[in-house]
Amino acid sequence: MKASELLNISGINEYKIKKDFDVAGLSFDSRQVSSNYIFFAIKGSKQNGHEFIESAVRNGAKLVVCENDADLSLSGFEIIYTANIRRTMAEISCNFFGNPSSKVKVIGITGTNGKTTISYLIKHILEFAGFKSGLIGTIDYISKSGKKVDAKLTTPDSIEMNQFLREMADNKMDFCVMEVSSIALTNYRVHTINYDTAVFTNLTSEHMDLHQNMENYFSAKQILFNTLSSVSFAVSNADDIYGIRILENIICESNYYSITGYSDYKAENVKLSLSGLTFDLYLDDIIYKIKSNLTGKFNVYNILAAISVCRRYGIKTENIVQSISSFSAVKGRFNRITLKNNAFAIIDYSHTSDSLKNAIEAAVEIRNAEYPNSRVITVFGCGGDKDKTKRPVMGQIASELSDIVIITSDNPRTENPQSIIEDIKKGIKNIKNCMEEVNREHAIKKSLELSKIGDIILICGKGHETYQEINGVRTHFDDEEIVLKYNELIP
Repeated sequence: MKASELLNISGINEYKIKKDFDVAGLSFDSRQVSSNYIFFAIKGSKQNGHEFIESAVRNGAKLVVCENDADLSLSGFEIIYTANIRRTMAEISCNFFGNPSSKVKVIGITGTNGKTTISYLIKHILEFAGFKSGLIGTIDYISKSGKKVDAKLTTPDSIEMNQFLREMADNKMDFCVMEVSSIALTNYRVHTINYDTAVFTNLTSEHMDLHQNMENYFSAKQILFNTLSSVSFAVSNADDIYGIRILENIICESNYYSITGYSDYKAENVKLSLSGLTFDLYLDDIIYKIKSNLTGKFNVYNILAAISVCRRYGIKTENIVQSISSFSAVKGRFNRITLKNNAFAIIDYSHTSDSLKNAIEAAVEIRNAEYPNSRVITVFGCGGDKDKTKRPVMGQIASELSDIVIITSDNPRTENPQSIIEDIKKGIKNIKNCMEEVNREHAIKKSLELSKIGDIILICGKGHETYQEINGVRTHFDDEEIVLKYNELIP
């Protein structure tokens, strides 16, 4: 596609290309630029793209896009100024790749917790029913059957996003199931995406370093639902106050799901165990017995959301129920390991105050039902260079709900790990059941050494991650591998 045509269909009509060219690609990373590329000089929180324009031009960029406030003395290339470069990049990306989200049904899932499990569960049900589905999320990007790419971000940038959607369309995918983060929504990563269905899970304190307050956080999530057309569909959690609000002004059909409140999809008679969960769902004058290998009340919500979405696409409820029973937990999402001493280790990604609370409460509920004389031992930390307000809150939650707490490192990044631990301890009123071990491997080892038959060791924060980042350097670290290593040493 000629640059002049691409700009025209993207609504940039005031700029006339002096020397037209066939656009070969788009990038905001000068290292990825090749001949006949358009380079977007984005000013980020850590780097200013203006500093890499010369490098991009040397690598073959024929056109540079930057924001209006750019003060550049460079010459010898064509440049476009725009008021919102991220929005412009999304619009140009969409058109360069042929508006791919109009070729597949896109299901967007947003909220603080539950996005990953819901996305994999929906994908599983769709494929069980015979559809082809891609996925974009925290763990993987899947653009065709059998091809997985490790995710760099929960929701990729707009160029990569449209590229993946183009691959899905070319591979005849029927659906794309996508996790949509608040950062992606505010940074225009998903601007121009046509969502056929949107799902809201819940909203609890997270990313306050970015959003400052809960109302701003909610407004960011609301962007997704404001994009829905009259023929779209929306699903939300009726047991969450923000879940009620987010559907108040939408123009499309919608459903609510719940455990306690009134909704279209309400779980009754919920029963949880280490081996799974069951509940009843009353639909169309029929009581469906839902059985899943997943456990925890939070997974009841996740299953309800997936059922609501998949019924929207005409899949028979009986087939949905059957497919749910064959679904296994996503890596790092409340994964259970039976230890040699008949205690249990659970690996979970819970890294927000609410997800930590949900995980511990689930462990306590299961413990009370199956092993009433055993203990819940929680191992957790908080990430560095991120929202600091949640640290004392998570300390309070862990200490009040757990029998034993071991505070350790997560990904300290550029922060001092001990300083993060001190922030966590500020929320702890009763320190007697808490200990600290800054070395995460040693903390996990200690939890196994403390465990007895029936105890549940809840290892939180990293889940599927296979690295630990310290002083900007990532080294291999897998919670599950550490558990299995020291499990062999248990007498």
